[in-house]
Amino acid sequence: MNKTNQIKLHMDPQSGLVYKDESHFISSEAEHARYLTHNNQLDDPRYYAYQKQIFDTFVSHYVFGKILDYGCGEEAPLKAISQLDMACYDLYFHKHDHLLEDTYDAIIMIEVIEHIRDIDGMFEKLVSWLNPKGRLIIQTEFKPAFEQIYTWWYIRDETHVSFFDEDVFRFYAQKHGLTVIYSNQKNRIVLEKA
Repeated sequence: MNKTNQIKLHMDPQSGLVYKDESHFISSEAEHARYLTHNNQLDDPRYYAYQKQIFDTFVSHYVFGKILDYGCGEEAPLKAISQLDMACYDLYFHKHDHLLEDTYDAIIMIEVIEHIRDIDGMFEKLVSWLNPKGRLIIQTEFKPAFEQIYTWWYIRDETHVSFFDEDVFRFYAQKHGLTVIYSNQKNRIVLEKA
């Protein structure tokens, strides 16, 4: 049995969210150590090009007003690349809790939501941080059909615990007073507050 097949997954019958069993959760120290192994430096041309492509082809089309990059990473690349005035929060690298006492017109979450364990709680917080007509700009790989999920590379990352597709996002959007205004049905979605 390979390592992927040993991962115990659950699927919420209401939302369709697929999530790892708690037995696979790692400590915050181990999670932080894993992030420190990433080669996410803006002086790396490949990383810079990847982040610039995300901003140019996706984020720039939906971001406006007062912006929060939630889970911005060590170097807050979107702020550096865009040169926009953007608040940057990251649990491990930019833990500025006072930023979470404010509200925003746009909240960016690039490759972040798959790391969140309490999805309902996270959506409650996100909605509370959004101004009316504010937008959640999310990038995460959308999950395949459940029958194919054990061969999917994305579940092998030990820090990835929650897995979405467009239908899952639509469920949470409806539950939390949001509307889907864009989806590429692959890895990008934008939700707007009423």
